[in-house]
Order: sequence, then C-alpha cells, then structure tokens
Amino acid sequence: MQNRSHVFLQHMDVESFQYDVGRSKNVKNWKLDKSGRLHKTAYEIPVTQVFNSRYGMFTLKQNCYVVKEKGEWRILWDYRFE
Repeated sequence: MQNRSHVFLQHMDVESFQYDVGRSKNVKNWKLDKSGRLHKTAYEIPVTQVFNSRYGMFTLKQNCYVVKEKGEWRILWDYRFE
C-alpha cells in the first residue's frame, strides 16, 4: 500500500485526485484466491479514482471488498498480478 501511494505521489507527481465509491453488492463465500481465507459475507464496492498528474489525468477503477474479521471491518482488494 505504501509503494502504491509513493508511485502516484512521487513518480507521477500527482497533486490532486477525486474518487467515487459505487454501490455495494453482497458477495457470499468470498475468497481473494483459491487458497485464501473464506469470508462467509463480503461486500464488493467499485471504486473509481481520477488522478491529476504531470502526465495528465488518468483513471483507476478497482473493486474493493469489505469483510469483518475478528470483530473488525477490513478493506481488501485483489492485488494479484496476472
């Protein structure tokens, strides 16, 4: 996560960004991958970020997942490289 913000802020020289959080969708028996922990209930939320950088504006769209783990809410996203 720290590397991600470093790339945007330092390398891309991002000065500002906007974001939009879409409507959540309930997902049953969600796992990040085949060997990952099973979450009986997760909420899939599409997030769109628009960055203003030295190279112009660019948009990042990504689904985030909210799960309750050990009594606390966590935000997760699919970080696998394909």
